[in-house]
Amino acid sequence: MTILIYTIIYAGTALMAYNIVRYYQFIRRIGEFGGAGRAQALVRTPFILLIAFLVGYLAVALFGEPDLVIAGILFGGSIFVSIVLKVLIRIIDRLNESNRRAQALYEQVQSNLENLTKDYLAIYRINLTRDIVEERRGKFIVEEQESGSSYTELLSKMRRNLAGQAALGLGQGNFSRDALITCFREGHTSRQEAFLCLFQNGEVGYVKMTATLATEPTTGDILAFITLAPCNDEVVTDALMDKALIEQYDMITSLVGRRYRVLIGDADSGKPGSIFPREKEGDYFEYLTTQVAPVIMGTPEEKIATMSSLGIVRVERELAKHEPYTVNIACEIDGQAFYKRFSFYVVDAAAHFYLLLKSDTTELRREEQEQNRILEEALSEARRASKSKSIFLSNISHDIRTPMNAIVGYTGFAQASDDVAQIHDYLGKIDASSKYLLALINDVLEMSRIESGRIDLEPEPTNLPALVAAAHDMFETQAHDRGIAFTADTTRMCNAFVRCDKNRLNRVLLNLLSNAFKFTPDDGTIELTMQQVAPPEDGVAGYELRVKDSGIGMSPEFATRVFDAFERERDATTSGIQGTGLGMAITKRIVDMMDGNIRVVTAPGKGSEFIVSLRFPLQDPNDVECSAALADEGAAETALDFTGKRVLLAEDNEINREIARIILEDMGFALDEAMNGQEAIDMLAAAGPGVYDLVITDIQMPQMDGFAMARAIRALDDPQLSHVPIIAMSANAFQEDVKAGLDAGMDGYVAKPIDVDQLTATLNRVLA
Repeated sequence: MTILIYTIIYAGTALMAYNIVRYYQFIRRIGEFGGAGRAQALVRTPFILLIAFLVGYLAVALFGEPDLVIAGILFGGSIFVSIVLKVLIRIIDRLNESNRRAQALYEQVQSNLENLTKDYLAIYRINLTRDIVEERRGKFIVEEQESGSSYTELLSKMRRNLAGQAALGLGQGNFSRDALITCFREGHTSRQEAFLCLFQNGEVGYVKMTATLATEPTTGDILAFITLAPCNDEVVTDALMDKALIEQYDMITSLVGRRYRVLIGDADSGKPGSIFPREKEGDYFEYLTTQVAPVIMGTPEEKIATMSSLGIVRVERELAKHEPYTVNIACEIDGQAFYKRFSFYVVDAAAHFYLLLKSDTTELRREEQEQNRILEEALSEARRASKSKSIFLSNISHDIRTPMNAIVGYTGFAQASDDVAQIHDYLGKIDASSKYLLALINDVLEMSRIESGRIDLEPEPTNLPALVAAAHDMFETQAHDRGIAFTADTTRMCNAFVRCDKNRLNRVLLNLLSNAFKFTPDDGTIELTMQQVAPPEDGVAGYELRVKDSGIGMSPEFATRVFDAFERERDATTSGIQGTGLGMAITKRIVDMMDGNIRVVTAPGKGSEFIVSLRFPLQDPNDVECSAALADEGAAETALDFTGKRVLLAEDNEINREIARIILEDMGFALDEAMNGQEAIDMLAAAGPGVYDLVITDIQMPQMDGFAMARAIRALDDPQLSHVPIIAMSANAFQEDVKAGLDAGMDGYVAKPIDVDQLTATLNRVLA
């Protein structure tokens, strides 16, 4: 038992001694923390007590009467202390690591702060609650402000270097101590403003002051972190964006008092007529007197007035009234006239800080003069056009009333006469007047459509000799009756088949022939020639159409206007000849659409020759499309017998139905009539297949129009009904109307008023 007790005593003593050593190490590690004196004092007392306890216990254990219980307490206490010390040492190790990291971060922040200071004039940490500058970095403009002084004193020193109203604003405005405290208590954490300052080198510029507000965690004091940075370029840029860059300038200059400084611009640009300052900065009055005054144009009085308007006194007076203040001057440089514009803007009136923006307006002036010239010409042209239209309205009124007078007059004569031969004579004159009136209306409508750009060319296979022959046949009777020698020649043509808009080319041909017959006296001559003037190249050949007459000719003055709309030559020779003055204008527009050209060779009393030059792609007469077109022409020439064929006519106008009925019944058709498209469909469906050989329909009808009716018929389930031929007979006679009818499924289109020959040809083609 004694051996056991002593073993425990010696073991506990050794363990306690080891703990004392570890405790001593613990005290040293605490000492590694900066400012840890108070912590060392706290842990030294247990250390001393622990040593004293061990010494006292050894004295009792070795020289007294120790027992097993005391030994167990010693051993157990030593184990407990070992565990506690191990935990404490681990905590201290972690605290040491955190301390090292915090120290490295602090050194990095200090380094970053030093670098950040380079971009600022100064950085301050201000305790607003105690009115103390706790820390400062950098310099502010002229004087340095040491840490520990008051913020109010700092503002006072800053104000000595501020210009204009900024000096008052800094101390008594948004950055005063009271203003910043109030701002923070209202929930705002930052404030920023720019002030105009006088720098140490004597220059004037702007400084941006920014205050960031926060609370000091330990004391609750209100802190302001204030930075001061130069921002002259930023303020000037803002002023330019707000006021200056709405135009293009060759020079932008700041004016402070009588001093100027060029901000934007290059004296070495080499532009002609330049009055750019010789120096980047200098005296503004000297610049005006040495460079501007010598080149100003005008009388001595005008030069003095211009110089006065550019003087700084006048500039400040005018800018006080309105902004910008602009002065335009005329200069003579190297014998040439140039125009300059000086525009002045306010940056800070109290500091006499302005912007001068100079621009060269020479090209603008020239463009304005050119524009004025163009406007004057356009106005003159508009007046001529208005005069021409007034003449046209007078002409058209006369020309419409003339055939209308004949129609009304001869209709009355025919109604009052019982002589059949005389009535036939009256009806012939009514027919001639009606055709002339229809031609007038067609010309006016055609010209209107051309001018509005609503006409597109529709090329198709065309036989040029056949086109010329058809035109010759149309005028041959008139030529024979008047004794006019009328010839047509197409012999000089190697490539007869081309691809072009046949209808519009035919319109050109007929217009030229009509004009020739109109102005050629009886027993005169008219020559029509269509010849090929250029061999094929890349599938395109050149052609020339000539119409030459021995008529009255034209004066040189009118020959220059013959292709203008609404123009007619008025003299004793032509005063009795009817016409709208639109035929040649329409011809010219069509030729232009075909990328051709037309000219006239004429002289008074010597006739006229119109020459049209065109280029057309060649067409192979053996291809499918051309063969089909020729087959259609052949079918149109073949007269059919319509006896016994039944027609369903859809027409809502009673008079139009009666006219159509008379024409169709004279041709041998049996006729059924419907009032609209829906009624016609119902009649067609009720009759069944094979009853109707043809449907003829108007376009504009109530309930269902002609286009909708055609689409509905083509959509019928019965193939015999859905394929019945459909022909439109409508006053909607424009090309787009015809195309719309064909797109709707129609087989033909006849314009009103009904031309029996055209109707017969269409019926032949559709029913062949």
